[in-house]
Amino acid sequence: RMNGELKASLTKLKELQLTNGGFSWFKGGRDDRFITQYILTGIGHLQTLNAVPEKSKAKLNAIIKSALGYLDRKIKEDYDYLIKHKIKLENRNLGHLQVQYLYMRSFFMDNGVGGETLKAYTYYRKQSQPFCLEQTKYMQGMIALALSRTGDIHGAKTIVASLKQNALVSEEMGMYWKDITRGYYWHQSPIETQALLIEVFTEVANDKKSVEDLKTWLLKQKQTQNWRTTKATADACYAL
Repeated sequence: RMNGELKASLTKLKELQLTNGGFSWFKGGRDDRFITQYILTGIGHLQTLNAVPEKSKAKLNAIIKSALGYLDRKIKEDYDYLIKHKIKLENRNLGHLQVQYLYMRSFFMDNGVGGETLKAYTYYRKQSQPFCLEQTKYMQGMIALALSRTGDIHGAKTIVASLKQNALVSEEMGMYWKDITRGYYWHQSPIETQALLIEVFTEVANDKKSVEDLKTWLLKQKQTQNWRTTKATADACYAL
């Protein structure tokens, strides 16, 4: 039954993918960068967990290749816009979508960044280093993982050290950050942020004590309320 469900889900996902490689929020809608990057990140999580059967990989790889092409074109468009309008490249030009792209792309480094996109990718990756600590904790976590997976271990560990220094820790509540509050936008999500930071402290720092404390806070949220959304619940389950 599970194999049948997986096969049906992959077929449905492929049918929802637009001809340009992107995904929309709803069937019949316009392509959207955030949701396309979110879907690819989810696929990256599945691959990390070795949760994709061998016979499903070809169909999934076709979805990945098409979506990466779409997202690589979008990041190049961002960079081309800066060049066209003569915007100072040394200023902070790194937004939430570009950070999400760097994190998503770090799951698929075997799928090389194409020649035309490479300059844009390199530019935004370099932007993430000096301007990282100006970002939210969610974005800092994404940057730390992206840097770590592409060779900048020192930069990633510097971010982790800053995160740990600013954290609150108690026996009852575990490890958390007071300034992470819920907002309207996708990057203002305490549950998703905590889940991502569990990934950071596991992968970058290999800090088992902090990871357990981070999980305590996450589970405390479920103990007193639900995890609010399907997206938050999926991210929390992955982190745990």
